[in-house]
Amino acid sequence: RKQSSTPRENQPEKGVNFAGANQEIEMLKDGSGDVMTTPIIARTWGQRSWICRKPEWPERDEAEFARGKAELQSMRFDALSFDGDVLQHLALEIFMELDVVEKLDVSITKLKAFIMAVRHSMFDNPYHNWEHAFDVTQTVYSLGLASGTFGRLETVEQYALILSALCHDLEHPGVNNPFLVSTKSALAMLYNDQSVLENHHCCRAFQIMCHKEVGLLEELSPADYFKLRKVMISNILATDMARHAEYMRRLQALTTPPDEQGEAASDPPPEPDSLFYMEILIKCADTSNVLKPFDVARKWAMRVTDEFFLQGDMERANGMDVTATCDRTTQSRVALQKGFIDKVIGPYYKQVALFLPAMATIVSQIEVNRACWDRYNDNMLVEELGNSYLPELPGLLNQEPMNLRVVTWNIAAVNNNPFEYWITHQSREYARLMHDVQVFIDNPENKDFEVCSIISEEMVAELRAELEASACDFAGLDEWEHRWNTEYKHRLAVKEFLKDKAIGSKRLISMPDRITNTINSEGRIFMRPSVISMFEANMGSVDKWWKMWLDFMFHSEVHTLDRLCPGVYNCMAPVQMIQPIKNSKYPAISVEEEAISIPLQVLALAIFDGVLVHILNTVAPQTWQPIKQSLCQAFNQNKGQEVISILNRSYHDADVIFIQEAAAGFVDSAKAGLGKHYMVLRPYLLDGYRNQNSIILARKSRFVEGSTIDVTEHVCRLAGGGKWTAPGDLCVMAMKGVDGSRYLLASFHGDTNGLATVPVLKALDEAVNCSYKDHILIFGLDANTHKNHTPTTQGVQEFHTKFTKMGFSSCWGASPTLKTWTTRNARTYLQPQLQKAVGMADAARKGDVNLKDWIIVYTHQLIAKNSERDNTGARRFDEDMVFPTLTFPSDHAIVSTLLTRAHNPDEPPEDGQTLLPGQ
Repeated sequence: RKQSSTPRENQPEKGVNFAGANQEIEMLKDGSGDVMTTPIIARTWGQRSWICRKPEWPERDEAEFARGKAELQSMRFDALSFDGDVLQHLALEIFMELDVVEKLDVSITKLKAFIMAVRHSMFDNPYHNWEHAFDVTQTVYSLGLASGTFGRLETVEQYALILSALCHDLEHPGVNNPFLVSTKSALAMLYNDQSVLENHHCCRAFQIMCHKEVGLLEELSPADYFKLRKVMISNILATDMARHAEYMRRLQALTTPPDEQGEAASDPPPEPDSLFYMEILIKCADTSNVLKPFDVARKWAMRVTDEFFLQGDMERANGMDVTATCDRTTQSRVALQKGFIDKVIGPYYKQVALFLPAMATIVSQIEVNRACWDRYNDNMLVEELGNSYLPELPGLLNQEPMNLRVVTWNIAAVNNNPFEYWITHQSREYARLMHDVQVFIDNPENKDFEVCSIISEEMVAELRAELEASACDFAGLDEWEHRWNTEYKHRLAVKEFLKDKAIGSKRLISMPDRITNTINSEGRIFMRPSVISMFEANMGSVDKWWKMWLDFMFHSEVHTLDRLCPGVYNCMAPVQMIQPIKNSKYPAISVEEEAISIPLQVLALAIFDGVLVHILNTVAPQTWQPIKQSLCQAFNQNKGQEVISILNRSYHDADVIFIQEAAAGFVDSAKAGLGKHYMVLRPYLLDGYRNQNSIILARKSRFVEGSTIDVTEHVCRLAGGGKWTAPGDLCVMAMKGVDGSRYLLASFHGDTNGLATVPVLKALDEAVNCSYKDHILIFGLDANTHKNHTPTTQGVQEFHTKFTKMGFSSCWGASPTLKTWTTRNARTYLQPQLQKAVGMADAARKGDVNLKDWIIVYTHQLIAKNSERDNTGARRFDEDMVFPTLTFPSDHAIVSTLLTRAHNPDEPPEDGQTLLPGQ
């Protein structure tokens, strides 16, 4: 690869060009010879971009901090009695009390950033969460002091031990290793079924520590770095319970006198090294709930069994054999605790007490707790904890059924192309620009020009050289150049290229534009130099544009989510992202063209971008770029914040918000801007290419945190796998409400013609009837339904008829019509599909005016009332306005409704009976 000419400050972080998912942190040296660290370009379990959010270190509650510090070295410490912010301060205090900060010259600022990163990387599970991460850290600290183990360790080993404890369950998904292996998850594939989660925790810990925004290990010498790394890997891998028997054997060999070993006796085992002491300690801390006072132990028991049962629910829903300990229909929480003490962890602690006699008193607490469990049953546990911990657990409340305010909103609109849609704009210059472009393209007359007058022979030669040098090893470049000379070179740019319907049918421009227009690279945005992207650098001439365009396509290193491996990032140039166009899917492209379809797309895209740069510099050389910048600010730079602002300002009373066509980065923006009141739920697979993701916001005061099960993949399989859905299109979550009811919440963005909507609805119906019979379904979607129904387009009335027969009703009542349209937009002449362009005078009349957005429920479960549309962001609807606007950044209206319970929510209506909203 050629060295990029892009200025260093505009390039991605320095690192290794990963082809796939390299699993190690690389130690690199820059030109000065200084050691620098580079984060791996692979993340599993989705993008946890806490870095993008940059949360601030919380203020310290002095009273709570003092309470926690007083017990910080004690086994009486109750992590569940503290706020998460207080636990951050106490985590920092542990490092300070051990004096590793001063001895190793650790930056307090970096240590704070690391602690925040760990907290924000933990999932909202009942058990494996931030509180558990801190609890294990505090317990390691307490046991290390009590047992004298810290006295055996070097300072860097003490540091590594505490870091190990804090990271030992980093990004734990709430399911165990056998579940990941059985479901053939990406993590299991990545780590070859061996200590899957533990390897992942290690990997993510070093990614965060070595991230440029943290840099926690930069002050360490190389020797200390590699010692710390060895210790952390060894410690975290030791927490895999699959290795429990191994540690029992080693402890028994160390604690059983030779004369008692009988015939099995052999040479005495070697004196254990410091690694073994640390491994024993972190294993104790990871299972230390049984060593805590019973009032603390029983709270953790509730949490861990609840997480077990959620895994069992997921196994049952997916047709798997339910793990015995995870089956809520047969297991007792109390019996699970007694069995764990008697058969697993009790014998272990007896050996530990022999190995570390100083811990004998602490270990004796297990006998006290075991006796307490003998006096308990599940009902007593629920009754005693019902007023404190249980409100946070699923299925244990008994309130009146909830009425829910529900909102659905497709927020996409102008995600990438600021000129794509006619908008309501206050500037006269905007209207003049768009009018002049329309006139130029509609009637170019003698202003038209040959393609080769813009894309010169020298430029084509440069393009071929880059294609030949690319890592993709493109074949057929002679044929490609022949087609340039015979088919494209002398075409008139407007009449014979932009307006050529065959090029549109072959997707030679729209396909590569969709992929390369705007690329999210691990929180950094790369934009193709083009009129129709949010790229804002000076494109005042074709020559200026061309140099930037070529460099972007072939020399920008972007980190993109792997479509087939959740959370994994691949490092590549934009040209490597372009996919072949198949004749089987797009018959307009010939078999011969298919063979060279990638370089052909690159050529067509270069011609298209160059022609538009020339046209705009011809019709409005002074104004088009300032106008574009104003659109970029409204629809790209500030779009996510504007969406969040509208939701906070106008829909703060919503209980459920369904979002469609969100960029992957919006998930983290939503957590930062709405996370105080809402759980931000995203599917396991996100789309980092098209950035068209469905997510769900569920109000924390109405739904139980930690009760969520992602069943998106299950529903996708019922809908035909990838036939009707792509990654990110659908998000389905099973969860509990605080009223004790189970809910199935689904958000979906259909295909352009709406043909995927009915298959997905049928899949949801099948999932409910087969696996989630006791769940209340609420479905918010952009159905992409149209005024007229055709064999290739889903019509509004036909869609309504189909879902009514299935037992559903919608927020639009018994007779939905286009009077409640939710889109009114029209495409301009500045976008790849000119056949869809509408003139300025016809924008409001001939554009896309359709009822596309719906909230659908079972008729026998819920009734929709007081449904509203909003295209202003102020809970008002302007019937005469084309949108998006500069203050409403979407081409879809917000739809809201109030859902109340039907008369017999648990029983479907009799045959022939349909309860419609209002009845």
